[in-house]
Amino acid sequence: MDVADFDYGLPASAIAQTPVEPRDAARLLVDRGPGRTPEHRHVHDLADLLDPGDLVVVNETRVIPARLRLHRHTGGAAEVFLLEPVDDTGSWDALVRPGARLRDGEVLVAADGTEVVEVGARTGDTRRVRLLIGDDDLARIGDVPLPPYITTTLDDPERYQTVYARQPGSVAAPTAGLHLTPELLRRLGERGIDVAPVELVV
Repeated sequence: MDVADFDYGLPASAIAQTPVEPRDAARLLVDRGPGRTPEHRHVHDLADLLDPGDLVVVNETRVIPARLRLHRHTGGAAEVFLLEPVDDTGSWDALVRPGARLRDGEVLVAADGTEVVEVGARTGDTRRVRLLIGDDDLARIGDVPLPPYITTTLDDPERYQTVYARQPGSVAAPTAGLHLTPELLRRLGERGIDVAPVELVV
C-alpha cells in the first residue's frame, strides 16, 4: 500500500480555523454501509444514532502544552516538541530543532530567561531531553500542539481539551472527543448507552 494514495487536495477555505460552538453542533457523516447513501447529521444526534447497550469509549487524558518555543543562550531560535515521558525525573523523548546543531547538555531558555530544557543524546529521530521546569511553568511557557494548518490561536486554551479531560499527559488532542458535551453525555446515559473512560496517552 502506498500512503500517497490517500493524499487529497483540501483548499484552505474548507479548513475551520476556530471550533464550532456549541461543541456538538459539529457536522457528522454517518455511513451505514454499502448500497446506502451516507447521512449528513450533527454530533448532537449521536444519542439517536446509537442503540441502548452500545458503548461509547472516551479518552480522559488532558493535552499538555508540549510545544516549547525556546532559544539558545547564544540567541538562536530552538523548538522542542515533547513526545513521550521516559521516566519520573523529567526526561522525555522529543523532536528538537535545530537538532543537528544542538550539543548534548545544552540548555534552552524561554523568552524571559527561564532555563527550560537540557538537550541530551539522539535516540533515532528524536532527542532525549530533561525538563528543568515544573507543571506551572510548562503551562506558562508551552503551547498546546495544533496541526500546522491551524493558524488561529484561541483565547481559551481549554477549548482544545475535552469536557471530560482529567489526567494530563497527551501531546495531541483526541479530536473526535472535542465535540462531545455534558448534555450529550447525559442523553447517552438516559438512552442506556454506556460511556467508558480510558486514559490513552498519545
